[in-house]
Amino acid sequence: MTRTLTRRRVMALTWPMIFANALIPLVGVIDTAVIGLAGDATDIGGVALGAMVFAVFYWSTYFLRMGVTGFTAQALGAGDMAESQRTVARALLIGLVLGLSFLALKTPISVLAFNILQGSDTVEAKGAAYVSARFWGAPAALGLFAVTGWLIGAGKTRLALMVQAVLAVTNGALDAWFVLRLGWGPTGVAAGTAIAEWLAFLLGLLLVLRAFKTDRATLIATLSLSQLLDTGALKKLFGLNFNLFLRSIFLTFGFSWFINAGARQGDVLLAANQVLLQFIMVWAFVLDAFAYTAEAETGRAFGRGSVVDLRRAVRLTSEFAFACAFGFAVLTLFGGDWVINQLIADQAVREAAIGFLPWCAAVPILGIGSWQLDGIFTGATRSAAMRNSSLASLLIYLIFDALFAPSGNAGVWTAFLIYFVARGLTLLVAYPALERGLAPKQA
Repeated sequence: MTRTLTRRRVMALTWPMIFANALIPLVGVIDTAVIGLAGDATDIGGVALGAMVFAVFYWSTYFLRMGVTGFTAQALGAGDMAESQRTVARALLIGLVLGLSFLALKTPISVLAFNILQGSDTVEAKGAAYVSARFWGAPAALGLFAVTGWLIGAGKTRLALMVQAVLAVTNGALDAWFVLRLGWGPTGVAAGTAIAEWLAFLLGLLLVLRAFKTDRATLIATLSLSQLLDTGALKKLFGLNFNLFLRSIFLTFGFSWFINAGARQGDVLLAANQVLLQFIMVWAFVLDAFAYTAEAETGRAFGRGSVVDLRRAVRLTSEFAFACAFGFAVLTLFGGDWVINQLIADQAVREAAIGFLPWCAAVPILGIGSWQLDGIFTGATRSAAMRNSSLASLLIYLIFDALFAPSGNAGVWTAFLIYFVARGLTLLVAYPALERGLAPKQA
């Protein structure tokens, strides 16, 4: 039975993901807070560098979550539970292979990374210890992407919230035990996070299996090796994931360029931009909850072959997203200075950050279009368009940065804002083709 999407259902699907997404950056906050209580500057620096190394691996493999969500939603929209089950099983196999590969290569990865990064010998040694322990959780981290993607695609957002809550709470408890009680330092922080990832992954896998509501014999037949290794399905999955991987690389490069552009303005403006970037990251995580709902509902519309359902999903999820984006912009503009004054001790950095709050406050409004369209194109599994948009907008950003950045930090922020607009417009241009690809399925 097909359920008509309503505003009430949009909020029922979205509110758990708002809290779940808010918990994602909490893992890093907990790591930093615990090591800050027990360690010295070299411990904090070691965790910072080690976390940066792991973040490159982590976000470059995020395509697993996005790909699973889109294919799952489409399969369920078409009434094909078996294919949705095979989707997450294939992703788990890919995640296991990649995770074990990263684990096996953790030593050369660490050596290469710390030859590039700049830090004292002590900081780099502690960072290497963090990386060595953290990569034991790599298979679980990738498996968690797969099961979370399935839960979002299936509309089980409360279960996804449960998994993220277990990850955050377990991580905090283990960090406190290993570091504050046992004195393991950066190794303890990493070990606590890795163990928490394994527990969250196993819980998520159990919740997915229960949500299948399929007897054992049928499930074994559905997930037979011949079914999982179907050439056509694997080709589609790898094609989608490779495009999403390239998209992630382009986005990572763009944000890294912004940070580096700030560094060219001096230490104070670099620090100020970094502070303001935290506002952007929090708002992006929270607003992505609406994009996740758009992913699931767009995927279902494609599974049913319904342009009407697609347009309804786009409209209803975007109404809430744009309203919240405007609210967050107002909060940033009129309340951001209070937050900065509470958190930043350095007066020069405080003043510089407050001075550029209007630029930061514009990001939710200018960026919400790109975030929503990312969700819509993910649900439609149109990853080639996402790849092309990400590359085109990156090139536009670099051109405007070259033009404006020499004029100072205002120019750096102007180019950065244009980057968000370009990300949205390049996807918007591709949207009519997305609808045309669905239209022939109409009765």
